[in-house]
Amino acid sequence: MVKKEANTQISTNKAVAYIRVSSKEQEKGYSLTAQEQLIRKYAEEEGYEIVELFREAMSAKKAGRKQFNAMLKYLRAHKDVNKLLVEKTDRITRNFKDVVDLDEISGLEIHFVKENLIISEDSKSQDKMLYGLRVVLSKQYIDNLKEEAAKGILAKIEDGIYPSVAPIGYYNTMDKSGKHIIAIDEEKSPIVRKAFEMYATGNYSAKTINDMLYPVGLTNKHGKKLAKSTIERMFKNIFYIGQFEYKGFICTNAKHKPIIDINLFNAIQERLGGTIRTRTHDIQFPYQGIFRCSVCGGLLTPELKKKKNGKQYIYYHCNDSYKKGCKKHSYISQVQIDKTIAEFLRTIQISKDLINSVQDCIKDIHNEKHNYQAQAEIQINRKIEKINKRIKQAYEDKCEGLLSIDEWKKFNEEFHSEKNELICKLDRINSADNEFYNTCEKILCFVNNAENMFLNGNVEDKRFITKLLLSNSSYYNGKLDIVLHPIFDTLLRLSQEHKQAKQHIEPSETMAIQQKTASEETVFKNGGTDEARTRDLLRDRQTL
Repeated sequence: MVKKEANTQISTNKAVAYIRVSSKEQEKGYSLTAQEQLIRKYAEEEGYEIVELFREAMSAKKAGRKQFNAMLKYLRAHKDVNKLLVEKTDRITRNFKDVVDLDEISGLEIHFVKENLIISEDSKSQDKMLYGLRVVLSKQYIDNLKEEAAKGILAKIEDGIYPSVAPIGYYNTMDKSGKHIIAIDEEKSPIVRKAFEMYATGNYSAKTINDMLYPVGLTNKHGKKLAKSTIERMFKNIFYIGQFEYKGFICTNAKHKPIIDINLFNAIQERLGGTIRTRTHDIQFPYQGIFRCSVCGGLLTPELKKKKNGKQYIYYHCNDSYKKGCKKHSYISQVQIDKTIAEFLRTIQISKDLINSVQDCIKDIHNEKHNYQAQAEIQINRKIEKINKRIKQAYEDKCEGLLSIDEWKKFNEEFHSEKNELICKLDRINSADNEFYNTCEKILCFVNNAENMFLNGNVEDKRFITKLLLSNSSYYNGKLDIVLHPIFDTLLRLSQEHKQAKQHIEPSETMAIQQKTASEETVFKNGGTDEARTRDLLRDRQTL
């Protein structure tokens, strides 16, 4: 547990200001100046003395900003400075570690000037909750951008294009439209085919084949001899029959042409004693990566099983090596988890006033996101315009004889590839925008009718609710131990002001459940729980 600093900070009119833009390009513009003017005007009106100003031109997607860290160090060293002035939430926090670091500074008041919000130890619970909601949604938007990039890779895979470096016998290139493709290496592919044919006879070992074919061109891209293990992996690689595997996904309709006949490949697999891998089932699991084994700390792995009568069911079990005695005890059916969460959601009653506050908060965040998105789109379109000019200039240079055909083709491919990537970024921004609205709608639906949304929701809805609801959960030997997320804990306490913060859900017939919420002694000084803060800090450090 994080040890809290003693509350020795003296309340004065001294303050520090923090201003930030997301890039060096914005730093050259008016953004930093506009933020500074706004904050200085606010300080003058409120009678605060700005003793230190920290400027940053860096994204807040990850923790570890230089000036942000310098500001934290300054605040810890100067106990008489207890006010932090910043334009708005997304200027200072877009990841949980920043929230944790700020919260550890005892007595700190964070003034969000543009949002007319002050977060401190004495702030109302509702303000703390809305502040936390702002942080979560800001981070969610950034995470969506990352996910869209990952979806781009997945879409490429599903389209049959391998998204990585081609194996020996192939090479990475681009087609006439500027799309990345994989083509057969006409020099090395016959040598690769010869290696497969030799190995299929059973008369040659992988080492012998490597020694015999190295002099005629069976080499890596640097012209050096391949390792024996590389040759052995080559013989097992389904890429050579027009398929590929990427991070567990098996693509059977790859766009690249096969070098090896499938019958030859199967003959080699029989010699190796292996089989060709096939695609696994495409079932989505709502609680994958959420619950941990209480004994070893490993994540519970979902598994689809069939009963003798043919009926399917899903259960989660510990996938550790069972050295700590969790083999027979850390497993739970998905039906049991559904029932437990539904029982808990049934107890939640959220007031209309609080729902209205959440709606207003989401509207404000929408406006902030819109401005961020508009600036990002302007920058990308400017870059695309510059590349179009380069493409035009390169063609004119080629026509005037200033560039050879080969030089022009090279530049043209590079420019179009860069342009296509920028267009993809625009698509990702739009997709992340749609997902943002989807998340907002889910939050509003959740606060209005959590239990009904969960019971009638699909896999995606259940996963959304569970991740929003829980900060950490574990299971062992019939007991599901639930710890609420700090934001949801505050939401729950606001909806049940006169009830005890700690509640217990009655065990179902098949399992016992222990549900934890934060006690008053462990509430975030600036919102949240000390226990959850420690855990989130450790998790963020592992991620970073």
